Amino acid sequence: MDVQGNTEGAVVRKTLIVLLLVGLALLLVPLSGTLLLIFSAILIAVLIRSAAAPFRMLGIPETPAVLLGVLAIFAILYLVGWLFGAQLGQEFSNVAAQLPSAIDSARDWLRQQPWGQSLSLASLDLQSYFGRAVSFAFGAVGAITNLVLVVIGAIYFALQPGLYVRGAERLFPKEQGPRVVDALNASGVALQKYLLGQLFTMTVVGSLVAIGLTFVGLPSAGALGVIVGVANFIPLVGPVIGAIPGILLAFAQGPDALIAASLVYLVAQQAEGNVLTPLVQRWAVSIPPALLLFALGALGSLFGILGILLAAPLAVVLYTLVTMLWSRNALGYDVRVPGRRRSRGDDGG
Repeated sequence: MDVQGNTEGAVVRKTLIVLLLVGLALLLVPLSGTLLLIFSAILIAVLIRSAAAPFRMLGIPETPAVLLGVLAIFAILYLVGWLFGAQLGQEFSNVAAQLPSAIDSARDWLRQQPWGQSLSLASLDLQSYFGRAVSFAFGAVGAITNLVLVVIGAIYFALQPGLYVRGAERLFPKEQGPRVVDALNASGVALQKYLLGQLFTMTVVGSLVAIGLTFVGLPSAGALGVIVGVANFIPLVGPVIGAIPGILLAFAQGPDALIAASLVYLVAQQAEGNVLTPLVQRWAVSIPPALLLFALGALGSLFGILGILLAAPLAVVLYTLVTMLWSRNALGYDVRVPGRRRSRGDDGG
């Protein structure tokens, strides 16, 4: 009788667990926007922890070091704005003013080509696309409120990361707790290295493009460099998207400017793909390109622009968790953990 009771109890527990998982899966859809905001806060918290690292190395206690890291980030942003804000603001205004006519020029040229009529009709309306992007980022849809929530949440995450890691640990069986904590810590390290590597790559590529376009004589070179640098945060497709405004403006100025600007973008992206990215991946995180591509497609179709922006860092976290909890712990494969140095016994899989 006791055996039958234990069996029935086990069945009930497993049934409840399945129902709980199904309920959580159903909640993911209506809560997806909130979950993306939480992940955005985690990204900023990782950057805050990185900025606080030098202060911790000086022996400053954890909480003051994190607060000093927050102040350091705001100080850097203020300094950059003070040094370049007025000039870049004017250049961005010039780009916004010139871009519509450049798009019209490119569309008119496309329509004049024998093969361009059908392509022009099938192509996206770039002006409306950029308009939707701006509306998403700056429209009256609670963006400012969300930004404030993300920043405040990031500060809380950065101040007490262990509190939230322990909370996640308690969602799993006690005997699996240490492995879960190890996997979460590994994903945090991988995410930190990925973000720092991306910031380095974005800065170098943006600077190369701005300097190159200045020598070419294209106006608003600084703003175009910022655009392509920021766009490089999105892997694979970001460099192409970031180059579009500069190519269109160069096209409006004539063939010589178009060829010169195209060479600048090509050289910068070749330097990024063949020099910077391999160098950064050797130190930080290497994710299979196909995985990043499908992550961009999936999250972009589900969540739009915000999904595209967060696809790569989210893929880094999920890839690390799957590597730690499934490939290594569950299946027993000796595969490399993203963000960790390769050991002698590592097969590099």
